[in-house]
Amino acid sequence: MMKIVARIAAIELVRAVSLVAASVSAFCMVMLTYYILALPLSLYFGRIPLEDWQVLSIAFGLAVLPAVFVAKVPSVAAGNFDLDFATRRPSEREMTLIGEVEAFLQERSVATGVRIPRLVWRIQDSGELNAFAYAHNRVVFTKGLLLKYEDTPSGIERLSGVIAHEIGHLRNWDTRIQMLHHYLNLPINFGAGLANRTLNRIPFVGLLFTATTLVLCIPAKVAELLTNSTSRFTEYEADRFAARLIEGNGLSEILDDFTKMEEQQSDTFSAWIQRSHPPAELRHEAVSKHVL
Repeated sequence: MMKIVARIAAIELVRAVSLVAASVSAFCMVMLTYYILALPLSLYFGRIPLEDWQVLSIAFGLAVLPAVFVAKVPSVAAGNFDLDFATRRPSEREMTLIGEVEAFLQERSVATGVRIPRLVWRIQDSGELNAFAYAHNRVVFTKGLLLKYEDTPSGIERLSGVIAHEIGHLRNWDTRIQMLHHYLNLPINFGAGLANRTLNRIPFVGLLFTATTLVLCIPAKVAELLTNSTSRFTEYEADRFAARLIEGNGLSEILDDFTKMEEQQSDTFSAWIQRSHPPAELRHEAVSKHVL
C-alpha cells in the first residue's frame, strides 16, 4: 500500500511542478514576443499605453489562455488531436466488434462498481498492435489490433483488457495533463518561431536572441523530462485501474501477448514499447499479484 501511495504522490508532485515549469516558459516566451513586436508597433502607433504590471498580467493571461480554454472545452482539443493522430470514426463492421468490447466493460463496471466515463471511439489505420487514449474521452484502436483479435478465442476479453488500461489513463487524468502541456507549448513555439523569422536573422543580435530563446525554453524542457520520469508510474497506475475494473480478465492475457512480442519482434517494437511502458513481464507480474 505504501508503494502505491508513494507512486501516486510522486505522479501528482511531478504534474504540479511540470505544469508550473511549462507555464514559466510560456510566460517568458510571450514576453519575448511582446518585446519583438513592441518596437515596430511603437514606431507606427506611438508609445504603447500600458504600465509594466499590465503588460505582465496580459502576458501571463496569454501564456495560459490556450491551456485554460481546452481545460474548460476539451472537445476542441479532442478534435484537434483527431487530426494530429489521423484517427477516424469506426465503420459499422468495426463498431460491431467495439460494441462487444464496450458491453463487456459495462458489465464489468456494474459487477465491480468501478465507474467508466463516456467514451468516443476512434480508429487509426495502422498495422501496429496498439491502442491509446487522448484528450478527455478518446480511445483509439489501431486497425492492426482489431484485426489480430477479432476472430480469436478470448479476443473480446483481450481487447477489453487493453481498453481498460486506456480508460485508466483517462480516469487518472494522464491524458488531460498531456493535453495541457501541449497547449502550454503553443505560445512557446509561437515565440520561438517569431524570433527565428525576425531577430535571429540579424548578425550578432540573432546570436543573442537565439541564446535567449534557448534559456527561456529550459523550464519547458525540464517539465518534459519530469513528465517522462513518471511515465512508467502512470502505466502501472493505469494497469491497477484495469485490474480493479475487469479483475484480470483479458489484462493478463494481453500482457502475455506483449511479452511474447517483446521477445520475438524486432528491436523497433521493443524500443517503442519500453520508452514509456515498463516491461510487459513486470506489468503482468504486478497484475497477477494485484500489488501495483
